[in-house]
Amino acid sequence: MSALPEGTQIWTRSFYGFSPEEDGYVGWTKSSARDRYAARLNDGDLILIYGAVSAETAKAERSYVLGFVQVDTNPIHDHEKSSELGMTRKRDAGHEGQWSEAIPIRRAWRAEEKVMISRIAFNSYRPEAGQSLATHGTDLDTDEIVQALKIKVREVSVFGEPPIAEADTKVQPFAEVFKPSRAFPGSAGERTSIYEDGDTYLYLAEYTGNGHSLLGRKKAFGDKSVMLKIGVSNDPVRRRDELNQSFPPAVPGKWEIRLTSQAFPSKQAAEDVENLFKARAAAKLESLGGEFFLGTRDEAEQLCWSLPGMSRF
Repeated sequence: MSALPEGTQIWTRSFYGFSPEEDGYVGWTKSSARDRYAARLNDGDLILIYGAVSAETAKAERSYVLGFVQVDTNPIHDHEKSSELGMTRKRDAGHEGQWSEAIPIRRAWRAEEKVMISRIAFNSYRPEAGQSLATHGTDLDTDEIVQALKIKVREVSVFGEPPIAEADTKVQPFAEVFKPSRAFPGSAGERTSIYEDGDTYLYLAEYTGNGHSLLGRKKAFGDKSVMLKIGVSNDPVRRRDELNQSFPPAVPGKWEIRLTSQAFPSKQAAEDVENLFKARAAAKLESLGGEFFLGTRDEAEQLCWSLPGMSRF
């Protein structure tokens, strides 16, 4: 069973390098080639990027997996999602006007180990296909996806998207990226703050804007799913305000607390119930990684109320 969200596929594409921090797009020289590739994708699909066998690619990167990117199929031009440095580097290399027909990258992960593309795409990768395979790509089959998900990666920032804090990144198998994470453990040793433990609440928050758009997806007609967050705090209202501070004032959507538990006697007690929610949510909600999920509010609330130690009030 794949660890990928339901309906998500991994495709392939060769690059001369991997720099999503400066170039937040996947590009083609002709719009027709871009459109043919994008027509096969769903918003949220992943592309495995490997080093092209070309003089423009560093020798150490040729035919090696460089990373993964998550995209949506909205057509753009390179300058819409490229930094000034990225565009300057492109001009200096004599590539101005090339790969300018693009689709946007929303998230990216750099490979942290050297793995040749032939070891992953052992059925679909054909060196003799050369430029055709590089341009038109292919999708990985089930066995190839299993191997791709074993590659150790680290998430990196994407130009034009909210930056990834270095403290929030870690090296992990790609399979772990879309799995719910355990609650952050409480610290041991000397207490340094006035309030470190005691009454703690489990909360369920909902993003009131278009969560699908925030995820780089298209929302189907009649889809009632919303973006949700489970968490623990000694002050859920304060935590909600902290979450909303990261949004520009003009953004129409905000986080709202939909459910708050009764007080648990300690942070650890609340975290234990949070982790149980995450384990049970796998069958009902789509994990977006960490404490974030996509699903209906009713399903999430019913799941919360089924947890031990919860009570309605």
